[in-house]
Amino acid sequence: MSFDHRGRALVLAALAGLLLQGTCAAGELERRLAQPASAASSLWVGGAAPERTRAADPDRVVLGDLRLLEEFHPETDRWTERTNRIRITAWQGLWAFSNDLDIRHDYVLGLRLNWEVPGFIAIRLDSGFVPWSRLEVKLATANNGRSSRHMSGVVHSHHLGLGIFNPELSIDGLAFWAGFGMGLWFFNYNENDIVQGVDGDWQETAFGAHIFVELDYKISDIMHVGLGLRFHALNADWTNDGRFYDLNGASQANTLVDRNDGILDDLSVVTELTLNFSVLF
Repeated sequence: MSFDHRGRALVLAALAGLLLQGTCAAGELERRLAQPASAASSLWVGGAAPERTRAADPDRVVLGDLRLLEEFHPETDRWTERTNRIRITAWQGLWAFSNDLDIRHDYVLGLRLNWEVPGFIAIRLDSGFVPWSRLEVKLATANNGRSSRHMSGVVHSHHLGLGIFNPELSIDGLAFWAGFGMGLWFFNYNENDIVQGVDGDWQETAFGAHIFVELDYKISDIMHVGLGLRFHALNADWTNDGRFYDLNGASQANTLVDRNDGILDDLSVVTELTLNFSVLF
């Protein structure tokens, strides 16, 4: 065999060896990629890792364990975890007025708009209306006594509040909220012929603050129902005068009367119980 033939044979043999080595490497790579994640990676997917895997690599990150953190409070659903949501709530309930306000307890209708942001916070803007309210008035009688009647009117209030979600007091599907806020109350009473020939009139505005608790049950991701309890404290200094309305244009106030005889003697309380129906976006 000549030198040329011998050199050519050596070159061909070297190329064949390189090609065979590449084929083996490619086959080894395919085999490794085909192996389960436990053999190819330090991440274990799909539940808890086997004990032998934990012992072999104590620093292994187990995604199954991380999933437990995500599901710790499943009732919070996506609006408390990652995204802003808008909640529109139609509510109805009872307003119970303290005695010094002389207003009958009554049925109330309301509407609330919530902006719920990540971090378990809700900014609440809501209003309540009683268009059929009744205010007690005292009419003089022939024997110098007083008899009670009621004057028709409207009460409405408008509030801005902050709600905080409490996961520790919540269970699956049932969320507990609490918070506080402030608002304005408007009283407008006017009725002619409360009895024959007696007309009544009274208007007033009051500043108030409130605290509340609320339980919401998730029917579906966008439909919730709930119960609420809210306590309002109103700055109602006019109640010190006893009868604070006008009859036939004449004030019935008695400036010698002070019916609120406490440390915070100008405060009056309204207790609110509500049934809430919410849609979330």
